[in-house]
Amino acid sequence: MVSLNIDVTRQVTMADVETTMIDLLAYDDGVMAQAARHHLGSGGGRARAILALQSAHALKLPFETTRAISAACELLHNASLVHDDLQDGDTVRRGEEAVWKKFGSNTAICLGDLMVSAAYAAIASAPVDRMSEMIARMHKRVSDVIGGQHADLENDCTTIAEYNEVARMKSGPLLGLPVELCLMAANFSDHVSAAMAASDAIAIAYQTTDDISDVERDIEVGGLNFLMVVEGDMTSRTLAARLHAAEYSRAAIEIAKTLPYGSGHGLIALAEKFGPLLAIGEAA
Repeated sequence: MVSLNIDVTRQVTMADVETTMIDLLAYDDGVMAQAARHHLGSGGGRARAILALQSAHALKLPFETTRAISAACELLHNASLVHDDLQDGDTVRRGEEAVWKKFGSNTAICLGDLMVSAAYAAIASAPVDRMSEMIARMHKRVSDVIGGQHADLENDCTTIAEYNEVARMKSGPLLGLPVELCLMAANFSDHVSAAMAASDAIAIAYQTTDDISDVERDIEVGGLNFLMVVEGDMTSRTLAARLHAAEYSRAAIEIAKTLPYGSGHGLIALAEKFGPLLAIGEAA
């Protein structure tokens, strides 16, 4: 169990989140604990935990609730990474061997499953009145991600609208979930749909931007890529991708500004990384 012997007057740090995740995953010294430490120890931006910490601070959520939401969302994201690497056959994650490559496919499947289970254990420690709604929300967003991952693997998109839907479902749910859960815990459930719309737009901007650097690999393996959906030479396709990302980045920023008490500032910072400046530079 996660220790409750803490000073609840201080703010949650990333170290608190990391400790919580390891405590929930490394319940013994077996191979699963080794695999968990290997994957989490390889680094990563912890963007979802950061989004949760920022939103929770803006909404003045208590320590335990903040830590629970941050850890739960980061665990779900890392579960998806462990499974993604296995499904895509990627052997390296963050400069280290992927879990399936180092420990085997069976361990990767089990670790991903364990991370999902641990995420629900994490959220269960939050002292909130809306626990049943928050758990249902987690399930809804995990279901969306699974649908997006399956659609991406099938890769039968031929239009921009179909591409947007897959990009939205694959990346948006777990980006929006930290903010959505914080809003629910703070009794601002009426703003959840706005947080969802902002994260969906960020997902499209992110995926489109990422496709520019991944186009050669995606062409080789037949993966979904925005540049393969639009027409023209590679230069015009790249410009179209930058403009597409910029459009959705700007939309995300405007939506996130409507969230209460600055709880969308993390989403705004994330959206600003994708699109606008690149598109302006290309169009000038």
